[in-house]
Amino acid sequence: MDVVNTKRPVILMVDDDEKLLAAVRRTLATSFEFVTFSDGQMALDWLSHNRERTDLVIADLIMPTLDGISFLKQAARIAPMVSRMMLSGNISTISLREAISQAMVTRVLAKPVSVSVLKDAIDRVIQTNKPAEKPTSRVTPMMVNSTIDQAKFSTVLQPRFAASDLGLCGVEVLCRMPSLEKDFGVDEIFEACRDHPVINRLTSQLMAVMIDQAPRYRALLGDSSNLAVNISAYSLKTPEFLDLLIRFYEKMRMRGVVVTYEIPERQLVPDDQELLGSVSRLRERGIAVLIDDFGSGNNSLELLRHEVFAGIKLDRELVRGIMTDFLDDAFVEWIAQVCWKMGLSISAKGIESSAVVEKLQVYGITELQGFYLGSPEPLDVWEEKTATAMSA
Repeated sequence: MDVVNTKRPVILMVDDDEKLLAAVRRTLATSFEFVTFSDGQMALDWLSHNRERTDLVIADLIMPTLDGISFLKQAARIAPMVSRMMLSGNISTISLREAISQAMVTRVLAKPVSVSVLKDAIDRVIQTNKPAEKPTSRVTPMMVNSTIDQAKFSTVLQPRFAASDLGLCGVEVLCRMPSLEKDFGVDEIFEACRDHPVINRLTSQLMAVMIDQAPRYRALLGDSSNLAVNISAYSLKTPEFLDLLIRFYEKMRMRGVVVTYEIPERQLVPDDQELLGSVSRLRERGIAVLIDDFGSGNNSLELLRHEVFAGIKLDRELVRGIMTDFLDDAFVEWIAQVCWKMGLSISAKGIESSAVVEKLQVYGITELQGFYLGSPEPLDVWEEKTATAMSA
């Protein structure tokens, strides 16, 4: 058994593969403190005396004295607040459900598993459970407002591709603020102003830019002139701004461009009747609203029950996990079937490899987006590349 250093996250790992345990201890020692056992009962005894300092429990499905699911069930009773992860070479649907519902497993990794994949999964679990640290400095709505005053913002276009043939089917319009992005992340910037009137001002400024550029979008994309635009729940629940969103959609249609709105799942609450009413009003006018980052929160399925959204866009972390995590993979495959039955579109972002593309195509995902397929670029760069390709 290892000596525990509480300055690093403590991971209890049970596996009969001594080579894997040795590789994990040797390679990940700088990041985590591993307490390893090949005997499940001994591991449970240790956990009962050390649950307060344990951050994660990992167990193999197949063990000589105690199977992984039984072990994790007992671990859940001993230390209910400690996350649990399971390793498995092959697992039946029944066992998977038992692991989720009774052992309350948060991750299921396919064996053989590399140390790098294991580290990435551990980091994801640890970060999810880690209390947010208060930053020494943070972006404020007034900083965003000042950036708008100085016109220090621009748009870039992220290409979207039909999953069936990987043909270009549209773009997502993204906002960039280079001056603020020197010190803050893009998500941090928009999170800071999502419930503040400045988000309406920024969105209206971006819509004005898009109206001016609509003829260029049409000339560049042709029949694929479909634009996805991010909006906030705050904007949807502002009556005057909802009218502005409708007028913007209609102006873009007159210019031959179709607009789809996307709203992050973390901003949506299933019983928010005011917001659902706004989405319904847009739907009645033929305007599609998608749930962005679907699967990143706890409201995913409840939001679909209202039948007001036109489709979903899978969270990039969920998409990333389908190659290594049984739970992520099973959820994506299942939700694709649900969307198909409900007549909803389902797209995926964060595509990083051809293997992910192929798996999502099998599952019936309708649209793909990610750096592997195409990265965000300014409109003039798109036009320059298109002109070069045509002349060539």
